[in-house]
Amino acid sequence: MKKKIAVLGSTGSIGSQTLDIVRRYRDKVEVKALASSKFSEKLKEQIEEFQPKYVYVHEYETIPKELIKKYNLIFLTGEEGLLHITDLFVDLYVVGISGIAGILPTYYILKHKKNLATANKEAIICLGEIERNNYKHIIPIDSEHSAIFQALKGEKTDSIRRVILTASGGPFLKLPKEKFKEVTVEEALNHPKWKMGKKISIDSATLMNKGLEVIEAHYLFSLPYEKIEVIIHPQSVVHGMVEFIDRTVISNLSYPDMRIPITYAISYPERWETDGKFIDFPAIKNLEFLEPDYDKFPLLRIAVEAGKRGGAYSIVLTVADELAVNRFLSKKITFDRIPVLIEKTLEKVHVGQPKNLEDIMSVIEQTEKIFKEVEKEVL
Repeated sequence: MKKKIAVLGSTGSIGSQTLDIVRRYRDKVEVKALASSKFSEKLKEQIEEFQPKYVYVHEYETIPKELIKKYNLIFLTGEEGLLHITDLFVDLYVVGISGIAGILPTYYILKHKKNLATANKEAIICLGEIERNNYKHIIPIDSEHSAIFQALKGEKTDSIRRVILTASGGPFLKLPKEKFKEVTVEEALNHPKWKMGKKISIDSATLMNKGLEVIEAHYLFSLPYEKIEVIIHPQSVVHGMVEFIDRTVISNLSYPDMRIPITYAISYPERWETDGKFIDFPAIKNLEFLEPDYDKFPLLRIAVEAGKRGGAYSIVLTVADELAVNRFLSKKITFDRIPVLIEKTLEKVHVGQPKNLEDIMSVIEQTEKIFKEVEKEVL
């Protein structure tokens, strides 16, 4: 029987790569639903190729009636449509939605206790205080968390000494800090190892991405922050490691290719073949492991500190980061101002423990307001 999946954020980087995998395994996977923020030519092409039963578009708009009629689509939109699209009879939801826009879909999928494969660390972080009991339904797509997920299979939590998340160091690993003010958007988007969306590419350039991944690992694997470490690994071959109390280390290695963790999430608990190269160890020659430079990349420290503060501070961090990255992408601030805006916002926001979704949305709204005030002061 084919595995039925729903792909939310189908036109983005993760969604597109997910559908690449479906093309290869049409005999094993069927696309039941597609969802996107808006109707586009790319979504139209996906509908024509995969012929899902359900299509959701976030914005209140319609899609061509002839398309609905031709493929007998059930078209959904708005809040009611979101509730419907997140409660289908499917085997797996794949969420490739970027940023805080992924919070609501992730919340509803978890509430409905559906199996979820996701690369949206922002949603996992923001919902962590209220939904972590449902995280057992999650198969992570982030390469680092997929690596840890696989290394921990069958292991007991009390046997773990530490987990290690690797970071490539991004495009500015060797660039002097005093040059950060001159960094262009194009340079920041040019990641040396991974092909990703814009937001995560900038986060990788500042190392905020790795700070967010530390918080994500805390929630996904129910580990204290003291047992989660980050190490710089420029080759991006080792994606994550788990060290156990018997001094054994289990690591996950592959050439950098997001199709590998996505395929694993779709095929789980099986393993299916992927495209790409097998590792040629003699060709690699060297694998480097370096300590992070917290002075040069302060957002790694700032993020972990926010996570350790607990409550809603990781939500504040996530929202402030998204806003700061958007400002940089629109060329309203320089690259070196990203951490300044985020840290100042964290200093000014005072939040407690979120108890429900309404509390989380309130924190998001409060953070957006204070960020704008900080922006006026700093800039």
